[in-house]
Amino acid sequence: MKKVLYLASGKGRLAYPNVVYQDKFIKRDLGGDMLEVDLSGYDLIVASPPCNFYSRANYRRYTSKYSQETKHLLPETIKMLERLKIPVIVENVRNPNLLKDIIANTKLFYYEYGRHVYFTNRIFEFNGIKQELDNIQDKSVIERQGGNNVNNVFNEFIKTFLEE
Repeated sequence: MKKVLYLASGKGRLAYPNVVYQDKFIKRDLGGDMLEVDLSGYDLIVASPPCNFYSRANYRRYTSKYSQETKHLLPETIKMLERLKIPVIVENVRNPNLLKDIIANTKLFYYEYGRHVYFTNRIFEFNGIKQELDNIQDKSVIERQGGNNVNNVFNEFIKTFLEE
């Protein structure tokens, strides 16, 4: 069975059974910083760096300690994964204004789907992947995360590129 690495995954879990989880703060399966993880030995990598700085809902992005401490993770994760030959996909929130420099400077394909954006080194068909329509204002902070929508995309990406 092929091996998947899930970087900066928070508490998310994927349907694929052979996943190693690494998060900046939770450090579930691997210790240390997510940007220093040995990427060799994996057949596919998915990543979901913290979105607080890039979220349109975060009016404190410039004063929030957490936003300032984690804003580098999205562009650095993308740069780290760009050079790999295996399938990779990186998710974050949709905010074209704050993401314009990242979009302009990446070698990865850029897709907008649902409330999220995805950077990947593969041409990937998103249409038809289930996305729950919801009003995030009615959700708790935990429920506002990508949750099922991101997991649905990641699971389909894994299925497309590992289970063919």
